[in-house]
Formats: sequence, C-alpha cells, structure tokens
Amino acid sequence: MVETRYDAVVIGAGFAGLSATALLAQQGRRVLLVEKSARLGGRAAYIERDGFVWQYGQHSHRLAGNGIAARVFDTLGEPIDFIDTRGNTAYLYLDGRIHPRPEGIAGFLGTSLLPFTARLDFLRFYRRLLKADPNAWYDRTLLDFYRERGGNAYVERFLGFVGFTVMVTDPARVSAGEVIQFLQRAVKAPVKQGEPRGGSKQIIVKLETAVRRYGGHIHAPERVEEILVERGTAVGVRTDHACYHAEKVVFAAPLPGLFKIVPSSLFQPSFVEYVTRIRPSRGVSIDFVFDKPVTDITGGILGVDIPLWVKFQSHIDATVAPPGKCVNTWAMLMDPEVPATAEQADVAEARIKGLMDELLPGSTGKIIRQRRLILPVVNANMLVTEQSYPHRPPIVCPEVNHLFFIGDTVQSEGCSGDIAFSSALRLAKLL
Repeated sequence: MVETRYDAVVIGAGFAGLSATALLAQQGRRVLLVEKSARLGGRAAYIERDGFVWQYGQHSHRLAGNGIAARVFDTLGEPIDFIDTRGNTAYLYLDGRIHPRPEGIAGFLGTSLLPFTARLDFLRFYRRLLKADPNAWYDRTLLDFYRERGGNAYVERFLGFVGFTVMVTDPARVSAGEVIQFLQRAVKAPVKQGEPRGGSKQIIVKLETAVRRYGGHIHAPERVEEILVERGTAVGVRTDHACYHAEKVVFAAPLPGLFKIVPSSLFQPSFVEYVTRIRPSRGVSIDFVFDKPVTDITGGILGVDIPLWVKFQSHIDATVAPPGKCVNTWAMLMDPEVPATAEQADVAEARIKGLMDELLPGSTGKIIRQRRLILPVVNANMLVTEQSYPHRPPIVCPEVNHLFFIGDTVQSEGCSGDIAFSSALRLAKLL
C-alpha cells in the first residue's frame, strides 16, 4: 500500500472536519481530509437536481454574522453571505393555532400565547436565565430552573419552546445550563437565525474551496478502516486505498463511531461507557413542492406543544428552487429512545400533513412532489443534562497521544452545528 506523510489526517468531512482541515491548511500545515462518502458535508450534505438544492433536513446558523459558524468563515477570509431575515414573519404553534413569535420584552408582554399573569411570570423567568451562571446549571434541567421560583402551569407548558432553542423540547430533560449559555449569546445578536444564501451548498462549497486554496487535500470517497496507534501514540490511518502517516490524527465524526476503527481497550472504561451511551435526536423531514405559494408566511413555524419545525424554504431563499416552484420543509422530532423506522416516519408524516391542512387549508391537495427523509441522527448529541458541556469528552484525547476529537459530541461551545464549528476553531488554536 502507498504510504504518505502529513502533519494531520482528519477523518470525516462534516462541518467540523471541513472547517478544521481548512483552518489547519491556512496555517500552512500539510493536511489530509478523508471522507467515506462521495459527497462532502456529512449531515449537511446537499444534492442539486432538476433546479432544486435538496438539503439533508433543515440547516440554519444561529445568530448569523454574530454566530460561531461565521467566526470560522471570517477567519478563513470567506464570510458567509447571509440573507437578511429581519422582518420575516415567524409563528409558534400551540393548541391548534399559530401565534406570531414574540421577540423581546414587548413581544412577550403582548403575546396571545399566555394569559397576562403568565406573561409576567415568564418574563421574570427569562430575566433570571439571562443573569444566571450556566456552569451552575448544566446538571439540572430547565424545569428545575423554572420551579425554583415559578409555578405557573401555563409557563411550564411554554418551556418546550425555550428548550427548542437548543433542539430539546422536553423541559424535564434539557440542560438548563445549555439553554442559559445560548440565550445569553442570542440576546446580544441582532439576527437570531442565519440563513446562508443557497443553503448548505454555500457552506460546503466555501469550505472545500478554502481547503484546496490553502493546499489541503481531500480524498472522497475513501473509508478509514483503522487509526494506527504505536506505543500509545496515533501515527496515522489505514484506509481502503492506502496508509497515511501523520503527526496528528483528528476524528471529526460522532464519537459512537470511534470504536469501529480503533480498539476501545485503548481508552478508560469511563470514556467507553460515556461514548456508547450517547443518544442522538431523531426525526423525519419532508420537502413539499408546490406550483405556487400556499402561504404568505416568510419565516417558519415552531411547535410549542409538539416537536414541529417548519421552514418555508423558497420564501426565504428563492435560489433553492427553480423559477415558479415553491419548497416548504416540515420536520418533526421523534422519540430519541427508539430507532427511527419507516413505521414511525409514516405516523409523523400523517401528523405533519394533518397539521398542514389545519394551518394551511387545502395545501396537501396542491403538493406536486415530496421528498421524505428519515433522520436517524438530527443532532448527534442532545443537550440533556448527562450530555451537557462538562460531561462531553475533551478535544485532546487523554489516553492516546496525538489523537483529537472534534464535532458535535465533544466538549465545545454551542448547540448542534455550532459545536462542530467551535471545536474546529479550538483544535486549530491547539495545534
């Protein structure tokens, strides 16, 4: 087999792997990115077909130009072209109705989502979140945080929406520290949700371009079959094509896949137990295509009492669909404790279509095409208490020298894709 030497080999071309490879190449490192799929992007991969840009589910970037993803691209000299979504109409679904999504104190004071006394109680709770120390709350739930000083049943029902900000809708499971950490960043940002023009296509193309511009190498499709470890030090990888020796090896995929390519016996039992117990969120996402708009909503809908999120894709960004076509993406989280199956997806699809006709009467009869995705992994790491920031494994592997972990299952800032981007930034600084 061919042997080639690199400063670093990165395994996995999702947001984390692509970002880390680009950042290390920018530093002048000789770096190789190995990806088993022919498409780059991991869970953010996209397909262009018939004038559509099909994404693997929905992908936004929290806080737009003030967010963590933007830091990576600014560092690379390739700022993200975000669509200005300020002024777009967004709604919350509760008890069979949609309500304008409130923003700020004035929005919550005037919302019809809660009775007036509950609104006041919620605002007191929200102010407490903005002043709290997240480090004191990572191991306790959002419901725990609220019940320390509140006891309004209406507010407790509304906590699911607050948990949804970090993609966990159960207030009795979501880490209060993770919610606090995000909201304290969000309150300072003028735009809460960043929509890259062209969707994930822009992100992946810019990262791949940066890798190649700075002299990095990408091998795809090529599967890593083994991380090579000698005397407790990672020295490279063996793939189905070749052996590559490297000063550093970076595993940039969800940690539960680690033990497929390196023996678990090399690691502490506590690490092995944690990794094997990581639980992802699961869901179903359906892209519906119409010949003309079925709503004038320009933003999206989030469920308060159900784990629903809707994005009117082509209303936000016309470049994701051919002229004259409209794409709406409806998605729903499923039970994370049960594997995602076709039968579960059938139930979710029926529920989604029922909601569509409830909220947008007659819309299902106007569907000309649909694309359903069963998502066994939405976020590889749910931000529940046991998987919150302090409990996630560090980027530097303590047992195997020169082995590093990045991606959304490691100890880094943010939620979902933000963890991937922030871990890549931290890795680049460490190396």
